[in-house]
Amino acid sequence: MLLLFSLALFINAEDVSAASTTTVDANSIIKSSDTVKNYVETKKAVPSTVTVSSKTVTKEQYLYLLASTTTNLNKNSKTSVTVKTIAKAPNPNENVKTGTLTKSEYVTLAGKITTFINTNGRLPNFITTSKGKMNPDNLIYTYAKITAFYKTNNRLPNTVSVAPWIKSEGTSSTTSTANPGTSGTSFTIPQIVTAAKNYRNYIDVNHKTPSTVTVNGVKVNTPQFLQLLSYAIANLNAGSKASINLKTVTGPANPAETVKAGTLKYADYVILARSVLTTITNTGKVPDSATSSLGKMRYETLTYNFAKVIQFYGANNRLPNTLQIVPYSVLNSNVQAIIDQIGRDEAKYGTIQGNKYSYLDVFLAEGKGNCWGSALYLYWRLSGSGIQARIMGYIGGIANNSFKHAWTQVLINGVWTNWNYAKYGSKHCGDVGGGTRVVLVDQYEGKGLSTSALTNKLIEEYYEVL
Repeated sequence: MLLLFSLALFINAEDVSAASTTTVDANSIIKSSDTVKNYVETKKAVPSTVTVSSKTVTKEQYLYLLASTTTNLNKNSKTSVTVKTIAKAPNPNENVKTGTLTKSEYVTLAGKITTFINTNGRLPNFITTSKGKMNPDNLIYTYAKITAFYKTNNRLPNTVSVAPWIKSEGTSSTTSTANPGTSGTSFTIPQIVTAAKNYRNYIDVNHKTPSTVTVNGVKVNTPQFLQLLSYAIANLNAGSKASINLKTVTGPANPAETVKAGTLKYADYVILARSVLTTITNTGKVPDSATSSLGKMRYETLTYNFAKVIQFYGANNRLPNTLQIVPYSVLNSNVQAIIDQIGRDEAKYGTIQGNKYSYLDVFLAEGKGNCWGSALYLYWRLSGSGIQARIMGYIGGIANNSFKHAWTQVLINGVWTNWNYAKYGSKHCGDVGGGTRVVLVDQYEGKGLSTSALTNKLIEEYYEVL
């Protein structure tokens, strides 16, 4: 739940907080919504008053204006809205989960908000949505986003995202001379970026998660570092570079993970960061796991992958468009040792041409095969070890696509890299042909398939692109 600040936006002398006959036009309400949306995303708080058409309204009145305008816009109407006398919600609360509301739902909820206000003369403590209860401040922000979208696109959005209301970390005058890990110590984004880089380097070299992380000379535990990283992602996504206060955060009771290696989109990892913050805010500890589209992630996985996001920000001055997730099982094992062993094992297989030697089953049974068999073998072994791999090929190559070569790439430090056949003395080869390089079997398509099904997938994919 958000710790609210009594902040005012564009306060002026004309106060209509007690008015019940003043009206404001729809265009002025729409115009103000973009300003309020940006204010909330920067300050992490709803302003106590808002200026609409040279009139100052309270935030309670502003929610009524937003909800009424949303209802009217859905009817293709820009009717002016009366500024009513509206009291605060006596006990605002919420338990909303991250997700989206459809246009149909948020329009229906807008009607419920205005009906409640007209009946009771005050804001509701919450409005129940398909994602849970939303408090008034979250509703103001949500409907400001909706009308701001209308301002830019001249239509209502098909959906609107919602998330738990998270308090602002703000800034602190406490310096790093405080006792190590003391709650309230403040860290800047550049300091967190440096710590993220060092944290990742430690794990990449030692293949284990450290118990503490040094941030600007202060040792914090790993759960506290996850808190800093999560806030940094949430704040940077909202356009804020404010310093972040350290909290007292403990580890989970029963950490668990089912996540698979894969890619999260920008919006997905931001939602994940905000979900982690909600748990920390409500419980004082990191979650046992956080659910994503790739599966559940334990806190060490979250910490490492969020550190990748912040390190990218430090190098590029923006958050990455996607995030390649590395599971805990891979983080805490000697990945290079696994890769090297697979390379030595593949090098034992001989090379021979022929259609039947393209099949992984034949490659395994006879100890030899062509480039397809080798590529399938590497993909099968690497994926089975939790290491992201994919099978590459050509189109438009030698003799009008007759050169159907295949080889394997592996994801190393976030970069797709051709398998180093020569390093292990392999009888097979990699990117040696011509034409346009294409991904035939990506890191998701073939993972977990049987040997015969994996071969059929490669055949299917290759002939589909020819």
